[in-house]
Amino acid sequence: AERLAAEVHRRTGTEVAPISAANGAGLEQFDSLVRPRETAVLLGSSGAGKSTLINALLESQQQPTAQVREGGCRGRHTTTSRELFLLPAGWMLIDTPGLREVEAWDAAGAVDEVFDEITALAAGCRFSDCRHRDEPGCAVRQAEADGEIEPDRLEHFLKLTAETSAQETRRQGRIGARAIRQFNKMRERRWSSE
Repeated sequence: AERLAAEVHRRTGTEVAPISAANGAGLEQFDSLVRPRETAVLLGSSGAGKSTLINALLESQQQPTAQVREGGCRGRHTTTSRELFLLPAGWMLIDTPGLREVEAWDAAGAVDEVFDEITALAAGCRFSDCRHRDEPGCAVRQAEADGEIEPDRLEHFLKLTAETSAQETRRQGRIGARAIRQFNKMRERRWSSE
C-alpha cells in the first residue's frame, strides 16, 4: 500500500493516505489531513466501505454496513442517505450513498497547477491550440520523447484536460439553453401584451 500511495503521489501530486478500517492502520492520518472545522467527503462506489471507514473513525457502529459478497469480494450498497458526522478531532465528514465523483469549480486551473511542468512546456508548442496528440511542433510530445515527461503522466494530463473541456462545453450548453428559454419567455410576454 505504501508503494502504491507513493506512486500515485508521484504521478498526480495528490496526497494519498493508505488506511484500513478493518485493522485501524492509518486512521490517525485523517486528523493531519483535515483540520478542525473543515469538512471532508468520502467518495467511492456503492459498497466500497465508506460507512465502514466512518464507523472506524467514530469508534462506534453509527452507520449500517453489510458483509462483502461471497465470490465477487464486492461490497453491498447499504447507505441510503447523506449524513454529516462530527469527528472527535473537531472536523466533519460526509457519508454519501454511492457518490463516485465531484467536479471541481475551476477544474482547468487545478489541472494546470498539478501538471505545471506540462503547462509550461505547452507554451512552446507551434500551435496555440495544440492538443498534444500528433500535431507537428508539439513541445510536450518532444519532451516526452526526450524522457522529460513520463508517458503515464502525460496521458493522465491529456485525459483530465479532455474531461475539463467536456465539462466546460456542458456548462456553456446549459448557459446557452437557459438564455434561449429566457429569450422565448420574454418574446411570448411581448406578443401577449400587444
